[in-house]
Amino acid sequence: MIRMNKHLSPVAILFFLKDQISSKIGLLPAILVVCNYLNFFKGQYFIQISCFVVLVLLAAFVEYFCFTYEILEDELVIRSGLFEKKEKHIPYSRIQTIHTNHPFWMEPLKLTKVILETANQDDDGVVILRVISQVELERLQAAMQVAESKAEDEVKGYLINSRDLAIYTLTSPGIIAGIVLVWGLYGKLSDFNIKIDFSWPVFILVLLVGIVLSFLATWQRYYNFNIYNEQNQLKAKSGLFTKTQMTLPVKRIQGIIFEATYFRFLTRLVSIQAIASSKVTGEEEGNINLIPVVEAKHAADALHELLPTWPSVIKKLTPLAKSGKRALFVYRFNCWFWISLVVNLLAYLYLGQAFIWILILSLVFGLYVLFISILISKTSGVSFDDKYLYLGTKRYFKIIKAILPRDKIQYLKLSQSVLMKGKKLMHIELEVMDKNYGYQVRVRYLPEQVAKNIQKWFMEK
Repeated sequence: MIRMNKHLSPVAILFFLKDQISSKIGLLPAILVVCNYLNFFKGQYFIQISCFVVLVLLAAFVEYFCFTYEILEDELVIRSGLFEKKEKHIPYSRIQTIHTNHPFWMEPLKLTKVILETANQDDDGVVILRVISQVELERLQAAMQVAESKAEDEVKGYLINSRDLAIYTLTSPGIIAGIVLVWGLYGKLSDFNIKIDFSWPVFILVLLVGIVLSFLATWQRYYNFNIYNEQNQLKAKSGLFTKTQMTLPVKRIQGIIFEATYFRFLTRLVSIQAIASSKVTGEEEGNINLIPVVEAKHAADALHELLPTWPSVIKKLTPLAKSGKRALFVYRFNCWFWISLVVNLLAYLYLGQAFIWILILSLVFGLYVLFISILISKTSGVSFDDKYLYLGTKRYFKIIKAILPRDKIQYLKLSQSVLMKGKKLMHIELEVMDKNYGYQVRVRYLPEQVAKNIQKWFMEK
């Protein structure tokens, strides 16, 4: 291995400069006030601002030239600081995940941003190499492979299906956001004295443009998505304009989620996600899309390819009892009924003829509540074996089925209202650790004895 202390790519200066501006721009008004108070180029704001810009540029260049890294046989060494020298040694065995990310304009330059997550749980656990060449990234990856004692054993992975991705994209909530965005831009044309008469063709055109833009945004994100298991590390690549790579050790996985929005459930498509204790997943929670979309009938096989030691099939769930299903319907019906009653009453008193539209929307929403209630009652349930808890429930606006190892569950709580006690029903709530505060799941209106059996099973761990 060639020992070489190297600087980042010169392009990294732009990112250092951006950080310096972001951190110091708030000081500019105070600097101007102090300069005028001390009669330093008093009133000559251009010169004062120019001096500030020069200092920021100088700070960015100093930060760049003081930051170096060295790829050794068994560790990565990072040095930084001008007056206070810092040297960080990162053994390859401590590196848990590697993420690379670069915008499309960096691809012709063969440059990339590298994020390394180590086993440390504090802020020092994440190391960022702002901009390095693809050659340097390959050197780092090669050094890590040499340091590993086990031989490479690549397992066949999963390549996303174009048809499934198209349906996934069309059923994405982002489609609605795209339509709203385009409609908003269309409404802003009047600000520029551009007059376009409203008509159904124009409305349909705006609708189509919004759908196409949203479709392309999601499509390029998961374009050519591929994931495979290499030496108990899941590695994924995807993206058309912005390339994204992800590496996740299997040992960081806390649970497996089969997830589908209501509409995707009807199209027999699911996403397979891992609840992971990772700080650089790029997701809102600690969930990582192992497989963004796959046909439900092929989900078990796809998961088994990636995680051969995990159960790939959801064990048959103990469903809700009839009393539990009735309670679920009554609860959701009451929520809809009383909210609709108040809204329609106010609309009748204050909106005049527009009341009829509110009433129609309320009835449509009532049908939606009925549909969702049937869906939840048919998919909810729990079961368990020696090591795993299996459950089906609703979470936010999605139907999920989960596989959760008993030793990864942080807590399990039972709850029962006075009305539920007479019907011998219970809710269970549990949490597994993700990158933030935890991933909570709740199954409602279970038979009381089933809930207590799960609690007893959990306490045996």
